[in-house]
Amino acid sequence: MADEEKEEKGKSSGGGLLPIINLVLLLLVLAVGGFIAWKMMSIEQPATDSDKQAVTQTENTTIPEAEDENSGPPIMIDIDDITVNLADTDESRFLRAKIKLEVRNDDAKAKVTENMVKVNDLIITVLASKKFSDIRTPQGKYALKEDLVYRLNRIVGGKPIKNLYFTDFVSQ
Repeated sequence: MADEEKEEKGKSSGGGLLPIINLVLLLLVLAVGGFIAWKMMSIEQPATDSDKQAVTQTENTTIPEAEDENSGPPIMIDIDDITVNLADTDESRFLRAKIKLEVRNDDAKAKVTENMVKVNDLIITVLASKKFSDIRTPQGKYALKEDLVYRLNRIVGGKPIKNLYFTDFVSQ
């Protein structure tokens, strides 16, 4: 009988302070991990690899800079002010831009002005399809310019547009 009482006392005294310390340490580690995860999610995301890489140029996407040696002043065409909603789904963002197109000569200017409705539509469509993260960096803006020049030259026909300039570019 005395042996049975000793065994019962040994089994019942298994709780102690060690499991409480383990539980407190576990909760502390979980709290610190949760805090770090929350902070990492709330900071602004760094630029993606596609933003860091230089834009690869091909014959189709290169902005033709010196194909026509026009010694006169550049010929510019103003595009109406454009305001579009960006394609972000998490937040409502917009972009306001003023654009000037540099064309090669007077014939190119006539060709672009004939297709001004198509030009405006294309610019609005392309800008509205972009997300804020696509256009917030200088590389993103350059890629957008290059894409617009390529697409505009395709709808107008030939390569009448030499360059595209953003004279105002506000996104929020």
